[in-house]
Amino acid sequence: MMRISTKMIIGYLFLVVLPFLVFAIFIYNQLHERLMTQYQMTNQQNIEQQAANLDADMAKIESLYSIYQNNTALIDFLRGDYTDDRELIYSFLKEISPAFSFASLGEPMVKQIIAYPKTGKLLLSVPEFGDYSELGDMLSAEDMASLRPAKGLWKKSFESASGPVLTYYHKLYNDTYTSELGILRILVKPALIGEFIQALSAMHPNNAILLTGSDGEIVYAVRDTQLSPVQLANIQAAIRRGEDKSFLADRGKLLVNTVRAARLGLTLVEVNRQDTLFQTMWTKLWWAGAGAALLIILSVFYYVLISSLTKRILLLSRHMRKVSQDFLGNPYTGKPGKDEIGFLISNYNAMIGRIDELVNRVQKVELLKKEADFKMLQAQIQPHFLYNTLETMRMLARSNHDHKVAEMAFSLGNLLRYSLSKTADTTLKEEVEHVRSYIAIHQIRMRDLKVEFELDERLLSLRCPRFILQPLVENALLHGLSGKKGGKQIAVRLTQDQGFALIEVCDNGKGIGQDKIERLRKKINGEPAAAFIHQGTGIGLNNVAERVKAYFGQESAMSIESKTGEWTRCSLKLMLEEDSHAQADDCG
Repeated sequence: MMRISTKMIIGYLFLVVLPFLVFAIFIYNQLHERLMTQYQMTNQQNIEQQAANLDADMAKIESLYSIYQNNTALIDFLRGDYTDDRELIYSFLKEISPAFSFASLGEPMVKQIIAYPKTGKLLLSVPEFGDYSELGDMLSAEDMASLRPAKGLWKKSFESASGPVLTYYHKLYNDTYTSELGILRILVKPALIGEFIQALSAMHPNNAILLTGSDGEIVYAVRDTQLSPVQLANIQAAIRRGEDKSFLADRGKLLVNTVRAARLGLTLVEVNRQDTLFQTMWTKLWWAGAGAALLIILSVFYYVLISSLTKRILLLSRHMRKVSQDFLGNPYTGKPGKDEIGFLISNYNAMIGRIDELVNRVQKVELLKKEADFKMLQAQIQPHFLYNTLETMRMLARSNHDHKVAEMAFSLGNLLRYSLSKTADTTLKEEVEHVRSYIAIHQIRMRDLKVEFELDERLLSLRCPRFILQPLVENALLHGLSGKKGGKQIAVRLTQDQGFALIEVCDNGKGIGQDKIERLRKKINGEPAAAFIHQGTGIGLNNVAERVKAYFGQESAMSIESKTGEWTRCSLKLMLEEDSHAQADDCG
């Protein structure tokens, strides 16, 4: 029979090494096309991102127009409302000039902002204003006609040695936009386009960058000398044909990425040579070869490591083969360690310990269940006859206006129905209603008995075993309040605290002696003790304690406290996260 270490080595060769080599060969054959696609996609994403940044910067510059359109002092000046020179100079220094200074300082790409009043001739000597007639050399009639209240105009100049120069024009209007008052001119630094070009060059230092017009003509270029006239002509023709944003030119030697800059009315083009891609690919191939060599070295270490791990697994498997019902109390004694195998060993030992505990619990719960069933069977004597008889008695008592007897018959009927029910479990709400009926009968006999209920409504729907609350109340009545003279009180409380439901039954009776309460606690905890005599239903407190632990888990418990001559308190602590296995055991 093949050892597990041998199987793991063979599995490693066939499932790791061989697929790795086959996959490496496949990747080598597919690398060219995939790298080309990935390279182009990355370039396209980069140029689109940079174009979006450029567009955002231009949009911010356009937004400066609203500062001046909404400047009341400037609009009043353009409209000619100032007749007093002193008032005009005061408004200029206080409100108009700071607006021009603020815009220039707030947007670093703005070189200068000039307003051209359409009619006024005042303040033309200051740098913030210019003569409207000068615009004739800057804007054509078609340009002037294209200016709208909600639309400006970008003008481009590529004659400067420092780079492309952009200028933004926008008309200024009166408050109701019915009359043109002038034109705002925003001069932009060449660095705006320069930063765009620099960002593209940072990723690909040897790329060529072209700016083309709507008909494909090149209006500005950077490092275009790397491209031959034929290559440039092929790129321009492809742009005119409306090729995809990313395409190959010159028989695949050039990788071209384009993006449309709508505000500029230009197409931004980046051109990279394919040979730069293959330099990167060869570097990756060398790394792949180094990875294969490293794989061989690691395989040797893998064999040594597997041998040490499989030895521990083999020892654990031998112990597992010995496990039987009589062997559950013998956990695995080998060194567990702190790795995953150690975690497996620890949980394995915990599992067989838990199984051993559950086997013992099942046997105990079955005995308790049989005891409780036997007690219940003793009470099941023609239940329908009893129900009918009690109902007849109740109706007869009501007809004779004997309401106490009617109430007692009604409560007794409720008690019998609940006691003879065949359901395995119930809710705390039904348990409380059962106790109310039980106490109502005793209150007819004990007229000075007062009962107080403090119930957390959230816990009334909690499912629980039947007959866990009534034995506590019964104990208070028969052993706490029996023989007490004067006012008798019982308090039933249902609260929630730190993940547990707490049930308390308190009485102001004679209490329980220290010796007796110690015997009772031992009985509840399952320790050998003198028998504790109980009356009534026959379901003792130790039976309730065992069934609660079996249903809610070992964290649940019963406790009894008492002060002789003053009070007794019996409490149940129920874990709200129910143990499903224990619940199933209790339910049979």
